[in-house]
Amino acid sequence: MAEKSKVKSRKDRIIEAALRIFAEKGFQDATIAEISKKAGVSDATVYENFGTKEDLLFSIPEKVTVETIAEFERVLPYIRGTEARVRAVLCSYIRLYRDNPDYSALVLLQLMPNKRFRQTPAHGTIRRSAHILLDCIRDGIKDGTFKKNVDPYILRAMFLGSIEHMFIQWHLKGLSKKEPIMDFLDPLMEAILDGIRMKSQESGLVLRLNIDDARLLNQMVQSKEEMDKREYGVSRKSAKKDKQLSKKKE
Repeated sequence: MAEKSKVKSRKDRIIEAALRIFAEKGFQDATIAEISKKAGVSDATVYENFGTKEDLLFSIPEKVTVETIAEFERVLPYIRGTEARVRAVLCSYIRLYRDNPDYSALVLLQLMPNKRFRQTPAHGTIRRSAHILLDCIRDGIKDGTFKKNVDPYILRAMFLGSIEHMFIQWHLKGLSKKEPIMDFLDPLMEAILDGIRMKSQESGLVLRLNIDDARLLNQMVQSKEEMDKREYGVSRKSAKKDKQLSKKKE
């Protein structure tokens, strides 16, 4: 058990060192010698545990994403409401990318454009985390929170694509972790969800008026009532007069 713990600790140190160096220098310019030195191990130890430099690169997001999935699965059962669960998942993405800038820079700027990465187990793990968001969206369609004709894949792409674009710009502009980037989440959710929420249908005609419109409507109703009274009074007088003329003729 002690030997297993020692091996795990060594692998974690290598991954952490590789993450920092890959993020700072890029995959092409980083060397195994730099990574092994920063991790406090030999070059041979790195190759023994990860094979090649590219294998080491691809192993990084797998470890981080597994930890993120564990957080999702631990928290989501205690959150009520579909929108609240969607928000929790998106909040975890933003927190992960913001609090681990080396990781988000590596994944968004170097790994996602890499075709070979999309064929690795690490990418499959990232897809698992995205599937959790997909399940939340599907639950919302099923329970009537969202409209039935919503495409869950498109909605997921809108959410994750917006967040990824925001962080790509964040890295390219060199912004700091102190930026209020979490403030972006609620406006994003409202902008996307406002058009797909199921709205309760009210029967009959419903008028929504501001105060000036209400006053104008009240004046119109009063004028109509007064006109009706005048017309009714005129018609009564006319009927009475006709009746009197009729009696005289008799």
